[in-house]
Amino acid sequence: MKRVTQRSLLSTAIALAAFQAQGAGFQISEHSASGLGRAFAGEAAIADNASVAARNPAAMTMFESAQLSGGLSFIQPDVNAKVNKVGSTPAQLLPATVSYDHKDVAPDAVVPYFDYIRPLNEKSAIGLSAFSNFGLSTEYPTNSAAGAIAGKTELLTLDLNVNYAYQVTDALSLGAGLNAVYADASLNRHAGAAVYGANSATLAAIGITQPTDTVANMSGNGWGFGWNVGALWQINEKNRLGLAYRSKVDITLEGDYSGLNTAYVGKVGASVPGELELNLPDILELSGYHELTPKWALHYSAMMTGWSRFKELRATSANTNCGSSSGVFDGVCLQKDEKWEDSWRYAVGATHYLNNAWTLRAGVAIDQSPVPDSHRTMSIPDTERTWYTLGATYKATDNLTVDGGFAYLNGDSVTGSETEGGSTFEFEAGGDAYIFALGANYTF
Repeated sequence: MKRVTQRSLLSTAIALAAFQAQGAGFQISEHSASGLGRAFAGEAAIADNASVAARNPAAMTMFESAQLSGGLSFIQPDVNAKVNKVGSTPAQLLPATVSYDHKDVAPDAVVPYFDYIRPLNEKSAIGLSAFSNFGLSTEYPTNSAAGAIAGKTELLTLDLNVNYAYQVTDALSLGAGLNAVYADASLNRHAGAAVYGANSATLAAIGITQPTDTVANMSGNGWGFGWNVGALWQINEKNRLGLAYRSKVDITLEGDYSGLNTAYVGKVGASVPGELELNLPDILELSGYHELTPKWALHYSAMMTGWSRFKELRATSANTNCGSSSGVFDGVCLQKDEKWEDSWRYAVGATHYLNNAWTLRAGVAIDQSPVPDSHRTMSIPDTERTWYTLGATYKATDNLTVDGGFAYLNGDSVTGSETEGGSTFEFEAGGDAYIFALGANYTF
């Protein structure tokens, strides 16, 4: 399971999004520049451009002509984290060789999307989409006091989705699709304050004496497959409801591991093959769109993400390659309990059809965190956040429209406690984020 040095162009295009700038956990919502402007309210029902294929395939029957949509979201997080204690020792009393107050731990990111819908006849349509539903990136200094739990963590996913939709009656359309999901992940951890703790002699015996020394390094990639379905009920020309479901996906990441758990079985500095099972959740969304007047429309969404299946991160290899503690040959290279819970996202938005050229949008959303207080970690210190968004569409020609969107995400500040290698780290984390999106839609 060797991590490739050069990723393919397609997998590189779907960039990493920072944890505070996504949906709950490490979910990514940025599938549409127009959707961002309304806080993604009504996404499974509005169908104002081809990006609806990524949310509800049934809505593809609303298109009379083929359309291509694509765009980019630029995500700028402002996320900070601070280590307060290591064991009973206040962080500020630790040696100066370690750092404990960390700024901007989530890097900027660009997240693209692409969608194409083509009607086959008056009742059916097909669609192709490329987007990302999950991803994260956090990066702490290599000399962080909490290096054992908060080094560099990255996850990239790419969802390739093919859909088909059929209009069963004048009011009801159904759709279904198949998904191929690629994932690429890496994790790097350092000794941090552990070199000054109770296990310092054990670490020194295997060559780990500095806070910046690596104690775990893992990388891998793999493919998983899933499906999605949707329904659209057109109550009348001014009102419709959408319901969409995207299945869970299990991906076996195959790659390399090196660190303490190889040293424990006598393979100091060795890199061994291993695998990690990544369990991505299912997603259920209910949306509504209602034209109140010829100039105004209201829309809303409720989305449930099945994070309760994300129980742990467990990387394994042959028994002779890894041990969970010194002298134990059990094949466990990395074990990290997560024990997340299902979470909900609620959004409401409004659209103002200003004139033939301009459409204006605004929205607000509440994103619940799936991470219980007892299992909050520094690598994913997820919090509940509130979205405030604005957006617009400009009709450049009869065939071309341009979308723009902006979102401010206000995240809570949280505290947590995490134990690793016999040391307990108390920390606090939180911050805000800004998202700017630009997209275009061309009708053929």
